[in-house]
Amino acid sequence: MKGFRLSSRVNLCWKELIRFSPLRLLGSLLLILFMSGCKEDEIDRQQVILGKWENFYSGNGEYQPPYKSNGYWYFLPDSVLLEFDYATKQTRTSKYWIDTLLNVGIPGGDRSYYTPKFYADTMELTIENRTAINYISKWKRIE
Repeated sequence: MKGFRLSSRVNLCWKELIRFSPLRLLGSLLLILFMSGCKEDEIDRQQVILGKWENFYSGNGEYQPPYKSNGYWYFLPDSVLLEFDYATKQTRTSKYWIDTLLNVGIPGGDRSYYTPKFYADTMELTIENRTAINYISKWKRIE
């Protein structure tokens, strides 16, 4: 009966590990570099929101009803929001601030909370503190 030689099997496994180790090492390094380079770019939401925004969509994300904009919002650097209505040609003034949400309203009064998402020249607002049929609005930047 031939004896079982554990050391020969260990040596065989060790030789295979050494043979593939540079390739595995290179693959591991490439994976680490790729993963560290995939950080999401942070944007300054306080800066990107500034300017005039016109609403072009109001819905629930799936249903897309016909929509005609009735005005625009103008975000100023001093946290003042001007809401202009095309039909009445009136402007309503309120305050806004951004922490984790976009807060629009009168401090100590009625407020609306939105989760903002910014894209190239559009933003998407999802209302958070109300139950609404149309809880998503999409806005485009205007001159």
